[in-house]
Amino acid sequence: MRWNNSSIKCSQWLQFLVLSTLLVTTFGGCLFPLDWTGRWFQSGIGHLTVNSTYFESKGECVQIEGDKYIVNERVEKDPCKRCIAVYKRHDNVIQYKESNCLSYDSLEELCHDITGDQSLLSMFRADEASTIPCPFKSPPYKFSYNRGSGDCSFPSSRIDSCTDDSKLLVYFAACPDVTGTESGVEELNCLATWKEGSSRYLVAKIKKDLNLSEEDSYRCYMYSKKPGSELMYQVAQSGDATCSSVTSPSEGSKTMFLTRVESRHERCQFPSWVVSHHHWHSLGNDHSYHFSHKNATLRITREHGPTEMRLVCHHVVTNSSTVTLVAHATAGCKNGYICMVFHKRDSAVIQVQQSIEMVKEPTEACIPPFTDSRQMSSPVTLITVSLPETRCPHAGHYIASSGQASWTLPADPDPLCHTNTSVSISCFATPNAISFQTCSSEYNAVYHCHGTWSENRTTYVIASPVSRKSTDAKRYCFILNQRSGYMTLHRLSDSCNLSANRITSPLNLTLQGSCSENSASKDSSMLVLPSILSLKVALVLLNIFR
Repeated sequence: MRWNNSSIKCSQWLQFLVLSTLLVTTFGGCLFPLDWTGRWFQSGIGHLTVNSTYFESKGECVQIEGDKYIVNERVEKDPCKRCIAVYKRHDNVIQYKESNCLSYDSLEELCHDITGDQSLLSMFRADEASTIPCPFKSPPYKFSYNRGSGDCSFPSSRIDSCTDDSKLLVYFAACPDVTGTESGVEELNCLATWKEGSSRYLVAKIKKDLNLSEEDSYRCYMYSKKPGSELMYQVAQSGDATCSSVTSPSEGSKTMFLTRVESRHERCQFPSWVVSHHHWHSLGNDHSYHFSHKNATLRITREHGPTEMRLVCHHVVTNSSTVTLVAHATAGCKNGYICMVFHKRDSAVIQVQQSIEMVKEPTEACIPPFTDSRQMSSPVTLITVSLPETRCPHAGHYIASSGQASWTLPADPDPLCHTNTSVSISCFATPNAISFQTCSSEYNAVYHCHGTWSENRTTYVIASPVSRKSTDAKRYCFILNQRSGYMTLHRLSDSCNLSANRITSPLNLTLQGSCSENSASKDSSMLVLPSILSLKVALVLLNIFR
């Protein structure tokens, strides 16, 4: 039986649980829940560790009843016990109240020491804390804020999205007429949300600079939607790494009023011939392009990796077989507008270019200097997941010579065979293929054609090998250039852009004849052969019966 990592980890946890249970049964005590295990951060204490039987800074688990735990504090002098009432809010947040450390043994007596108005203490998971989608959906938002000296509403501050929906980028503006306000940028990493009664809470970790301590990083938020509106939120933020200082969405160390900026590009869609396929892959298969079902959003992801860029169509500039449009781009937590150019090449092949630099205003994205050739990316060739076969261009029989391109075929072992390779395009039984063959016919390579287009006397062909090594590419771009009396052939595996690749010598193809001419030649030789055989048979019979 083969075990994966999760199975092994589960088995180890099970063994640990069984062993802990045996120890508890044998020597007394109790077990903390398994999902408490780990390293946590608590304001005023710092990092502390919890395992199945021990709560650092509190003590050993000795008795449990519901959500109340009696712990025996590890002290040599005057040992004591305390009651901890624990409220798990999220996998990343535990809150609790605790009694004083007393000499009582009774759970009832110890827990009676906890009063209803006692502050909740908060612990935030420090190691391997998973993130969650932030609750403020569909940014951007503009907001005003108040740190206790008045509302800072002009100029307005802003919240922008990141490609990772567990992060938000918060831009604070400084208001000249409000003391204590200053401009700055914070990256919010959302760790937990929960609801308590009608109150909603968020715990996030703030990232401002490398020197920010964890005491200054963890913050608790209490928020609510404005009644009757899906676009506005009232938010209060704690002033330290606790949740006790926020008592309502309008009371906290800092309060904010968020209003979602309504999108001005909801009616813009990517070209119909692009979104006829919602999934595209780069030729080298290193990136995936996914268009939403509403045809307005594009996510570019590294294959089997996270989203690298999210693009939302803002407005179309020109619309034909080449479409130019402005898109709002998000890369990491960087936002702005870029120009995108889509080229329709074939039914299953497109190319896309985009401006390298993001700009703040959509009206500037598709005008010089941002659309100059040096400011635009090289064309990225995109293909569909399943590629139909199509007829290859420049049909005929060729001899490949002068080119020493290492990708064609191995050297023929026959010493009488010259070094030239014959190339057949769209001939005989393989009209949708390019075939390479040595004269001894021992080595050959066949590529099926899937899409083709031409520009400035150059023809591009997307093709796939019929057979390949596991390390070889699945798709290639053949580039054919017409010369005086011959044609050059390049083969690229990651793009159709010669200038972006280090190129070996191309194959030089010299036309030997059309497919039909070669077929006719073969057919006539086959007709002559029976006649010669018949004549020889007749001569033998004549000699026998003479």
